[in-house]
Amino acid sequence: MVDEVVTIAPSATLADAARQMRDHNVGILPVIVAGELAGVITDRDLVVRALAEGADPTLTVVGEFASGAPISVRPDTGLAETMEIMGECQVGRLPVVDHDNRLVGIVTLGSLALRSRQEAETLHAAQAVSQRSARAA
Repeated sequence: MVDEVVTIAPSATLADAARQMRDHNVGILPVIVAGELAGVITDRDLVVRALAEGADPTLTVVGEFASGAPISVRPDTGLAETMEIMGECQVGRLPVVDHDNRLVGIVTLGSLALRSRQEAETLHAAQAVSQRSARAA
């Protein structure tokens, strides 16, 4: 889990989100409202949903294109269960929240690939997440 996570408010513009992603070299920003995880916006949301629909990134707010009620895990969720959730839900980035729905970190396929000793399970999770991309092509 990466515990230093860049977040964004739903009232920020899509251009603000894109700059944050660029400046911090990330592809996901958890959307925080009153200290709690309210959603996420990804680089894919910016391009495939917002820009493709003609949204003006300087005027459109993150809240219009963020996905609400994101799939998340708790800090005590085991690695195998986390990878299973990522594969089943076909998500490569998974917020980690405490019991008060406050963001404490994020798990990414990249961080798993770099840090996991369970190479076969990590590969399986990556393949399951990638099935979405293969179907879209």
